[in-house]
Amino acid sequence: MKVPLRGDSNSSPKGIHPVFTVLYSCFSRSAPFRGLNSELILDCLLDALKDGALSIPILFLAYLLMELLERSKKLDESILHAYSRKAGPALGGLLGAVPQCGISGAAATLFSTGAVTAGTMMAVFFATSDEMLPVMLSAMTGENAIAPGRILAIVAAKAGLGIVLGYLVDLVWGPLFGHDKDIHSFCEREHCECDGEESSALRSALRHTVQIALMLIAVNFALNLILNLVGAERLSGTILSRPVIGELLLALLGLIPNCSVSVIITQAYLSGIVGLGGLFAGLLSNAGIGMLVLFRSNRNLRENLRVVGISWLLSALCGALIGVIVS
Repeated sequence: MKVPLRGDSNSSPKGIHPVFTVLYSCFSRSAPFRGLNSELILDCLLDALKDGALSIPILFLAYLLMELLERSKKLDESILHAYSRKAGPALGGLLGAVPQCGISGAAATLFSTGAVTAGTMMAVFFATSDEMLPVMLSAMTGENAIAPGRILAIVAAKAGLGIVLGYLVDLVWGPLFGHDKDIHSFCEREHCECDGEESSALRSALRHTVQIALMLIAVNFALNLILNLVGAERLSGTILSRPVIGELLLALLGLIPNCSVSVIITQAYLSGIVGLGGLFAGLLSNAGIGMLVLFRSNRNLRENLRVVGISWLLSALCGALIGVIVS
């Protein structure tokens, strides 16, 4: 996406829906919004639509699984939770390494139903690379080309850290996350059609998927606008290259649930603005759409804030430690 040049704030965007024209006329005279133009709005909207569309298949499968489990007469959620505690973080770390933003959203949904532990969900969050891999693959040629082996090592290290940190979350912070979640209460709260047949399960899963996808599109559209108006150069200033402080700030930046953040952090690393520790700090905390789905599907605000705090703390610590090791 292009970062627009400052233009005439009194000019009106052309070729877009009248609703956006009205919004533009309301905000264009305000200093923070003077960079708005039709091209920027359209680019931000298309990026948001793309991210929402890419997440739909994985989210639909997650909701369909929940609906089928809800209808199952043989479901023993205590056994499911026990298996999640034993093998969940390992599987979550491996799945998180797959460059598909919908996986973190599916993990958040399953955690909200009690199907997986907090450690399993956060293993996916930590391992998720979002746009890191495509950006790095596109930088394999040129003056500052990154070697394929280095890309593979970074992806493998993120997956490995996701697994280790996932088990650590269950071991240390597991008791802080309530065990009163279950699929049945989740379906009642979300008004699922849980007493119907398989076709009803498909309809219900599709309805939930569309609701989440629309929310993701709206939030990502707003975040895309904000990030482009602020400018990538301001987010990747020299303070981010300072030891410890840089990792703390990058881990905080990574918590913004938007793929543009992973692009900014990865490009800052490839350009030499931040080091390897900063890269890991920012990308470990960046869970793609996972945090958005978590706050939408899990109604326990304290638990959600704990997830955010733990994610920031462990990401910053790991980044700072990596920075010390490689320096």
